[in-house]
Amino acid sequence: MKHTLLIACLLTGLLTPAFASANPEPTAYDSRSIGMGLTGVTFLQRPAALALNPANLEGIPKLGFTINFTNLLVNQTAPVQGPNTSVASGLGYGPLPSGFIAGRIAPRVVFAGGIYIETGYGSSFSGVTCLDGDPVGPAPDYTPNNDTNPGPGQCTNPQPQDLNVTFFVGEFAAGFSFRVHEKFWLGVALRLPFSKQTADLYQNVGAALGTTGYGRVKNDLGGMGFPSPKIGFTWKPHKKVNVSLMYRMYSKIHLSGTTETELIPGQVLNSTAGWTIPNALAYGISVQATRHALLAFEGRTQFHGAAKTGNANQTVVASIGDTVLSTIVVPFGWKNVWSAKVGFEYRFTKDLLALRLGANIAESATTGQFAQYFTPPPGLSGNLAGGLGFYWKDRNNPAIKDKYQLDLAGAFAFTTGTIGDEYIRTLAQVPGTNPAQDVLLCSEDQVVRTGCPGHYKVLTYWASLSFSILY
Repeated sequence: MKHTLLIACLLTGLLTPAFASANPEPTAYDSRSIGMGLTGVTFLQRPAALALNPANLEGIPKLGFTINFTNLLVNQTAPVQGPNTSVASGLGYGPLPSGFIAGRIAPRVVFAGGIYIETGYGSSFSGVTCLDGDPVGPAPDYTPNNDTNPGPGQCTNPQPQDLNVTFFVGEFAAGFSFRVHEKFWLGVALRLPFSKQTADLYQNVGAALGTTGYGRVKNDLGGMGFPSPKIGFTWKPHKKVNVSLMYRMYSKIHLSGTTETELIPGQVLNSTAGWTIPNALAYGISVQATRHALLAFEGRTQFHGAAKTGNANQTVVASIGDTVLSTIVVPFGWKNVWSAKVGFEYRFTKDLLALRLGANIAESATTGQFAQYFTPPPGLSGNLAGGLGFYWKDRNNPAIKDKYQLDLAGAFAFTTGTIGDEYIRTLAQVPGTNPAQDVLLCSEDQVVRTGCPGHYKVLTYWASLSFSILY
């Protein structure tokens, strides 16, 4: 029984922070989109439209290719050493590559395929000496106090430990656009999601035994989800105006892999878990204000708080061989989120160069009660972006405009929030559990403490490059 409880705690500690993807999802599929504040649902008529709004594939003349590579550098700050402490993770690197191809197979139909990263995250806290305010190394003369949370400097014989997490969700997709009318385009795509997670952490694995005891564990999980559709349309009430809507149906991913811990040497544990990509809507309007200037106003809503298709919690199953040791419900309690975006593009006289600017504001799905060290902070986030586009015609076929397109973009995003003392050591229900399960927040009863007071912050630096060819 003791091993069973330890394994359950270990898996809970591993899986909880590893699914801390930024939200709303970055939609980092194309550098033109990124440079214009992550807009593009209304105006992007390249192969990458497969991911943003498949209706706009209609803009492909005959054949098109796009390769995009986006780099993220993430720096996270959280009270890792106990309530009201501040620890910075340092820069963690997350690459988000994507590639698309599209071709016209009929006068009114364009078919496309692609692979892209929907959400990616990687971060670490190095040399943590007092995780949670408790000792992270052997401390025989340390007696845990179940009524208080000792702060930095109050633990005995601390030994520095590193916490590392990498997580991403990607998708294979295939779809088409259909020109129903010159003023109305329709698009449908079928998505096959996949995910990969690795973690190397040090956690309070003794919490389920009613005591304090820390140990190091590693896991490696991956898996595929079931196919689900994405549907979009673009209406052109005027030749210079696009009104668009995209709906993405939810998809569930099954993850499986292994977990290893130094507390059970030589034993490889089987682990399984699930994750849901929620329903989402993207919408907006773009206006070609002048021959050179394009304006886009867009929004996005993601339904993380949906009862059956959101991210209320996660079920984790631990087993050895065919023997199931435990089933644990990990709390998330995420809520529905929104984002508002604006983008601007100006193409200069000779059409060789385009200047782009953009910004957006978004709400985090994280709630104060279940905020963790690796999750985005509760509150609002902002993004400021800019970029350049370079265009070349085909000298042998001047009828094809902008055959070669090179795009560069950069952005700075920030999410920040502060949690007060209202949650510390209060009893809360684990979201979505029936019958209800309760947990004491920000206490030694949690493997990964949530709701701890302090300042939470994430700074993200973007650098993106896209190359497209249109025939």
